[in-house]
Amino acid sequence: MGSIGLEGVKERLQRRRRLILESSLRAVSNIEQMRGAERDPEVEEGSQSEQEQSKLSQLAEVEQREIAQIDAALERIEAGRYGACAECGDPIDPRRLEALPFALDCAECGTSREEARRIELQMEKPSRW
Repeated sequence: MGSIGLEGVKERLQRRRRLILESSLRAVSNIEQMRGAERDPEVEEGSQSEQEQSKLSQLAEVEQREIAQIDAALERIEAGRYGACAECGDPIDPRRLEALPFALDCAECGTSREEARRIELQMEKPSRW
């Protein structure tokens, strides 16, 4: 991937990172507002408020993971390793990087990793017997 292409990817990743951080700040503000509302004796929807707080917290966790993935991709760009599969070292298809600019692995290795994870999760489930 040429330097012009990498600069475009870098800008795209940085823009996404900023959007996530702005969204996270709004989510934190919403959580704080809900917590303040819970102290209000007129609030009757305590369980609904708890559910909303839980959803916002889950969203924050997803956003934190995505920021970590973006930061790792930016580090790979700086180190000259961007676009190479972390597993096999082969180039990652540019279409995959376009769709998922922080992809760590090629489609084949990604599929293998996901399949191994699925099997691992199935083995962790308690047996119904």
